[in-house]
Amino acid sequence: MVSDRFARTSATLISADMTVVYGHGLSCTLTYMMPGNATCSMDDCQKETLARGWCATHYSRWYRSGDPHAKARRTHQSSRTCKVERCATAAHTCGYCVAHYKRWRRWGDPMIRRPKSDPVQRFWAKVDKEGPTPATFRHRGRCWRWAAGTTGQGYGMFHPSKGVAVLAHRYAYEAATGPIPVGLHIDHLCRNRTCVNPGHLEPVTPGENTRRGLGISTFNALKTHCPAGHPYSESNTYRSPSKPNGRRCRACARDYDRNRRTPPTRIRTTDWKAA
Repeated sequence: MVSDRFARTSATLISADMTVVYGHGLSCTLTYMMPGNATCSMDDCQKETLARGWCATHYSRWYRSGDPHAKARRTHQSSRTCKVERCATAAHTCGYCVAHYKRWRRWGDPMIRRPKSDPVQRFWAKVDKEGPTPATFRHRGRCWRWAAGTTGQGYGMFHPSKGVAVLAHRYAYEAATGPIPVGLHIDHLCRNRTCVNPGHLEPVTPGENTRRGLGISTFNALKTHCPAGHPYSESNTYRSPSKPNGRRCRACARDYDRNRRTPPTRIRTTDWKAA
């Protein structure tokens, strides 16, 4: 009896004989039916089926032009145009140009465009307002954690439009407060780099932003004595005009210049041989 599964797929059935040997001269022959390879559903085509009931030739024609009967092969400079009305762009796949084909693959309809969304709404949709409460400035509320991509330094990164990237905390401050003054940095009062809460952000100068941080510059600024033990007083500190943020101990500088001007002691050859 032919099963319904083989009948629905219109596959051919072939018979096969198998001999089973039990030993001591005993054996039997079994005859069973097995499905063969289905043929292409196109008329006058006896090739094996690859997909969608078509052989490889007809399937490739349908995939390329949308019609399994189309025998014209696509060349580099195709004369066919997109089958969408009022589109004169050359056809790329399935009779559509590149733009309409991508829309069809993504949305199921070549005429549907990607809906444009407000960048401000997209920005706040990526913010988690149930972040931790900072140890300092607790009266300003919880941190608003940026839940999207970040930079290597840990700051949030946002793309308001194609090809444009801005820091998330700067975008949040401008969206809530206004433009940032030229030359100022945005400091995190909560010391959380992923926070975009406008109440935790403050525009400061680059020098003030560095002093508030925990970098090597902050530790050097907190030192009251040089490595030799001389105090960094007003009279003992020198600041170079080219490096106004740096400082140098005058006492150490005098000792260095004095030792550099003193010629080294030379040993005569006769004294060396006598020794």
